[in-house]
Amino acid sequence: MLARRLRAAGSLSTMDEVMLSRLHWDVVDIPAKTDFLKEGDRPNRCCLLIDGLIIRSNFTQGGERQIQSVHIPGDMPDLQSLHLKQMDHYIGTVSPCRVAFISHDAILRTLERSKDLTARFWRETLIDAALYRAIIVRNARLGSTERLAHFICEMWCRFDAVGLTDASGFPFAMTQEMVGQVLGLSIVSVNRSMQLLRAEGLVVWDRGRIDILDWDRLAGLGQFDPTFLHLDD
Repeated sequence: MLARRLRAAGSLSTMDEVMLSRLHWDVVDIPAKTDFLKEGDRPNRCCLLIDGLIIRSNFTQGGERQIQSVHIPGDMPDLQSLHLKQMDHYIGTVSPCRVAFISHDAILRTLERSKDLTARFWRETLIDAALYRAIIVRNARLGSTERLAHFICEMWCRFDAVGLTDASGFPFAMTQEMVGQVLGLSIVSVNRSMQLLRAEGLVVWDRGRIDILDWDRLAGLGQFDPTFLHLDD
């Protein structure tokens, strides 16, 4: 899954594929709605999501959650912990997840042997920053329905890049409340916006799955430009 994600930026050399295949991962199943990394933690390993959905978030003093990013299979949401030793946010599961952990030392040894892999991992952190820039503009400048349209388009592109879409849709386990925490909206606003998208014949969101019925109109409504995802195709 990691190799598939890194290939989104272009092909990997045979040697890099071999080095990735030889990494030793500790695979763990984590229940839904579990924060397995917390603010203040000092991890000595990174995680790779194999199956499920993971979120990165912070909380206000009153306990209100702001979800800052959503992570799908192939993502390493705590890659920055290689160099930023103390966690300044939470990482937790949305659905039951299968997560693979690998020590910082093992990753650093591998990166010392491959300049290309080092560049690929660095690129992942840069794309992470690009996602944040897009989120700031989306949540600050777009209306509620436009935000939701933009978010759905983003998720489709990211799922598609790692081969997890079919003809029209993709699995999506987040609740409307969680999507509201991503977009800075109330659950009422998310529900109303989804009903508008459905009524316009753009999207169907049902039973843990999103189907896109009219990509061009949905992307136009959300002012979606996939450049910030920096995908190869």
